[in-house]
Amino acid sequence: MKKNMAGVLALLFMMVAALTGCAAGGGPDRTAEAMNVDGVSVPLGEVNLYLRYQQTQMQGFYGMYFGEDFMNQDLMGLGVPYGNTVRDTVVETLKEYYVVEAHAQELGITLTDEEKTNASEAAKAFLAANDSKALKAMTADEATVTHLLELMALQSKVYDDRAATIDTEVDPEAVAQKRISYVSSSIAPSVDEDGNETELTEAELTEKKEQLERILTAAKESGDLQAAAEAEEMSATSTTYGKDSTSLDEELVRAADALSDGEFSGVIETENNYYIVCMESTFDADATETAKQNELSQRERDAYDAWYSPLLEAAQITVNEELIQSLTFERVFSAPTEEPEEDVSAEGAEEPAAEESSEGAEESVDDTAETPEGETE
Repeated sequence: MKKNMAGVLALLFMMVAALTGCAAGGGPDRTAEAMNVDGVSVPLGEVNLYLRYQQTQMQGFYGMYFGEDFMNQDLMGLGVPYGNTVRDTVVETLKEYYVVEAHAQELGITLTDEEKTNASEAAKAFLAANDSKALKAMTADEATVTHLLELMALQSKVYDDRAATIDTEVDPEAVAQKRISYVSSSIAPSVDEDGNETELTEAELTEKKEQLERILTAAKESGDLQAAAEAEEMSATSTTYGKDSTSLDEELVRAADALSDGEFSGVIETENNYYIVCMESTFDADATETAKQNELSQRERDAYDAWYSPLLEAAQITVNEELIQSLTFERVFSAPTEEPEEDVSAEGAEEPAAEESSEGAEESVDDTAETPEGETE
């Protein structure tokens, strides 16, 4: 569910800390028109700043697994660098922010003087924490940073307003969750590199079934399906499901539904698998509460979308694709790795430094910058 306004402002200050640091080289033209939303110009500076924020948020996690150049890799298997996908998402988000800004007053929603002051102070703290090279690379001046923070805060207030209109009554049966553990063994045909399928032989099918029967016998004796599976060099999967779950085979769910707490099924045969299943709990309270909150969150999203989607569809929006695509990912923007000597505060305390590097950059990165570490509505 959406955070209240105090939580949103806390996140805005975290954004300031995440982006601080030194940079190499220059940056794009902040005043160039990247988009136009119903006659309102969206400057490239805002697009670039928000893009660098997203890049920083992702750098630690993705960089840990894929290397610091992950934005230039095809992580999604879509045939394009991952950074392009992030950039497209940033463009769509800023379209949303500008449409919301144009229509928020129709709901009677504006930012308070206090909220505007908080955004302004956060922007000033951000600027004070960075040298001129860093600010140029991020196209960050006071007006750009302040307006971006105000856009984020305003969208959150509108979302919360629409979320407050939902029906919060949820049918307990609709979200009730059961927890099972199961072991599966594939009996699907094998497929070679040319796409040729080979069915399992009767002997192979028998061997697989007998293996599951051994696991089942051991599990019934010990009450531990995972240990029994591991003894056969297999593993058990624990999961929850509810009334409308579609992620499990229907035959598996049907067999599980017939069990009481602690009971085991026999060997279940489906088109592609053998299974054995244990009913761990016919009512998992934690999973049920999670399912309830997920349902409420979806209702909130639907309520917001019902207001926002028609406005987006009616909006006259032009995008300077060539200009947008000029925002590339040679540089690495990353968050600081250690706690600063002075804590970041809403009162504009001194910000910690982070690092931004560039292969082959003409100007070197400040030697005092800290090494990036690991890291998302």
